[in-house]
Amino acid sequence: MNTPSNVAPMKDLDPRMRALVREEVERLLAARSGESAKEDLETRVTALERRAPQNKVSIVVFSDEMDKVLAAFAVASGALAMDMEVSMYFTFWGLSAIRRETHLDGKDFRQRMMGVFLPENSRQMGLSKMNMLGLGPRMMRTMMREKNITSLEEMRELVTEMGTRMIGCTMAMDLMGIKQTELIPGVQLGGVATFMDEALNSRLTLFL
Repeated sequence: MNTPSNVAPMKDLDPRMRALVREEVERLLAARSGESAKEDLETRVTALERRAPQNKVSIVVFSDEMDKVLAAFAVASGALAMDMEVSMYFTFWGLSAIRRETHLDGKDFRQRMMGVFLPENSRQMGLSKMNMLGLGPRMMRTMMREKNITSLEEMRELVTEMGTRMIGCTMAMDLMGIKQTELIPGVQLGGVATFMDEALNSRLTLFL
């Protein structure tokens, strides 16, 4: 590299001056390297913070069986008690857990069949074991009252009031002909992308 005419070449400088120049150059290079390393570190930390799971639990409710839905709400209430955020994604048969009624008007034959043969709401859900033609759920609810255990509907209301994000799967609703007016108040609608966004930012994801 050519040296400007008004600047003395390094070889012509006094040894002490040459040492001072070299020291200053090394200091400037180190400073630049340090700034670059700091910026790179800050960028990496920011990226990690964005990818790090939050203090959140995501629960997929797929079942329309009373005992499994009860377990889902029990886990949600426990997480809320530990100051964790909770989101519950209801899809396919699990939509019965957040239905308040069933409307058959405006649906095609197959959607009406689903409306007739699936639980109309959470109070009509069966058990995964010992259903006994509907006798099992009644027996379970009676035992819960006798033991002062919160009912499914009360637990659902409790976790909603505590801030749980309730999401109804739009794909399943469209397929089964379920309208938002058939759901309990406060339920948001979302697709798979909505659930994935919740799950990727959660410390724990459960499928029930």
